[in-house]
Amino acid sequence: MAAETSKELPDDCWGMIFNNLDDENNLESISLVSKRFLSITSSIRVSINVFSPSVETLSRLLQRFSNLKKIKLQSFTGDLNQAVLTIARSGLDLEELNMSGIRSLQKVCLQQLSSKMKNLKVLDCSPGALGDEDAISIADSFPQLEELQIACSSYDDNRKMIVVTDEGIDYLSSKLKKLRKINFYYNQHITDKSLVSLSSNCAFLEHITVSYCGVTENGISFLVKNSDQLKTLRLSAHFTVGSSGVTNFPPNLVFTNVGISDEFLYSIAEARIPLTSFSLIFCKSYTFDGISRLLHSYQSLNSLDLMGADFLTNEYVEYLSPFLHSLTSISLVDSPDLSDSAFIVLTQRCPLLRHLKMGMSSLGREECNYDGLMKNFAIKCLDLSSNSYLTTSSLKRILNISPEVEKIRLSSCFTRNNQLDVADILECNRGLVNMNLAACQLKVVSRKDAIISTLKVLDVKSSEITDEVLGMLVRMCPGLVHLDLEDCDELTEEGVKEVIKSCKKLRFLSLSACLNVDINIIAWIVDNSPSLRRLVSPSYSYPDNEEQRHFLQQGCLVSKVWCLELAAAGVVHQFLKSAGSDFSDQYRLIRCTRELLWL
Repeated sequence: MAAETSKELPDDCWGMIFNNLDDENNLESISLVSKRFLSITSSIRVSINVFSPSVETLSRLLQRFSNLKKIKLQSFTGDLNQAVLTIARSGLDLEELNMSGIRSLQKVCLQQLSSKMKNLKVLDCSPGALGDEDAISIADSFPQLEELQIACSSYDDNRKMIVVTDEGIDYLSSKLKKLRKINFYYNQHITDKSLVSLSSNCAFLEHITVSYCGVTENGISFLVKNSDQLKTLRLSAHFTVGSSGVTNFPPNLVFTNVGISDEFLYSIAEARIPLTSFSLIFCKSYTFDGISRLLHSYQSLNSLDLMGADFLTNEYVEYLSPFLHSLTSISLVDSPDLSDSAFIVLTQRCPLLRHLKMGMSSLGREECNYDGLMKNFAIKCLDLSSNSYLTTSSLKRILNISPEVEKIRLSSCFTRNNQLDVADILECNRGLVNMNLAACQLKVVSRKDAIISTLKVLDVKSSEITDEVLGMLVRMCPGLVHLDLEDCDELTEEGVKEVIKSCKKLRFLSLSACLNVDINIIAWIVDNSPSLRRLVSPSYSYPDNEEQRHFLQQGCLVSKVWCLELAAAGVVHQFLKSAGSDFSDQYRLIRCTRELLWL
């Protein structure tokens, strides 16, 4: 018996223990304990995200993590074709490969990949561009493919347009019989013909996103009528959907910038489908009568998004509230007449609500008595962005009736004459893990640097935060792992050094566009923050390749000013201009950009 109990725990048992850790980042510390633990933690890793790797670095990663199923390549700076060949020859049995931003792949690379990766099911090539030739190669190479993302048109080095057309989709759909999910973004060459091909050939199609393509209401109607397995339809377009006589709508519907008639909402209400999620994002034409009739018919709805419904009032929310008792998520962003009364109604009558968005409203304007209200312990995430009436005291009242909030977004809420006392909020809710205070004016009333928070993620970009305020904040939140200081012009080297001294677990730090932070501090940051894995430089030109290599050897990727969103915005603007769309509104352009990047 003594001999039995003295045996070491088998590797597979250790693997099960490590897999159940709350934070995957803990595996890094465990891997340093011994060579055995390094081997075990490497073997249980099934996915990696690789930023700006060389082919040599990628090859070493593939050798170390021998059981990978998912690889995401981002901002690849080397020969992508050679990288794909390296992946194909690695001996891995991948199920998912993300090659965001590719222009084109040589056919031999796809053939090599397909000959080795028989179980590849997910291929993401956005926001790069594919042509019909690439689509045909993919269809021939990966007959088992279940998910595919195809982004907007682009141009090759010779200014020749690269784009997938209806012909490419028709061939692709005829080959990929197991296709379950496909996304199209910003491609006017995708028309109703593509939707007909997909619904006719892909019997297992469950999810489709069609964002600003050349489709019409007729094509959408055909798709819905003839896709029996369809579960999610996401449509962004500039036309109006009327009553189409369709009765088999999918249970998850997301419409963006689409004209929605009341008759269309009536037809959905009468269809009695198992609707679970419904979103009308910046949609026009429908009225309160249409949405109320729909919600009356679907009182088991889990998720509702009415972003941009500027007709909503507190009284309307009160009227709708008996229909919303099953909601776990609701977004009422950009309804300027909504205020505290609506917030109270939602918290009191939606006991299952976990995610609540009420940005760009009048929250904080109304003097309401919060005393004696029932606390809603279900709410975990609050997005209250762009509420200029909010004050520290009104925010504390909100957090008092939703005491279990872990993530809060307050970007653009507090102006120079209405500063947020961050310490007061952190003390009010010590369970906060993620806080976004972008473009807010901040202060910290001295708490003698008491550690009062377990905050891990803090975004204060464009906040004009000072060294003094930042210093007090990080001393109160030493557990930060993600800190975004982008465009904080008041910061200097002194504030940044206080961050590094106080936050010993920091893994991500952005100093992008911090004009008063000298690039010479970058080397000091990397030397003095062994936990740091990614650092965004304040400079467009620093570091160069040699310095970058040196930082990588220390375990930290130092990238130049992050311009991904700006680049994507340029792509979207170019598309809209070529399509002849009137899309001058900046907020909606930004939203389209983020949709391109993150959907």
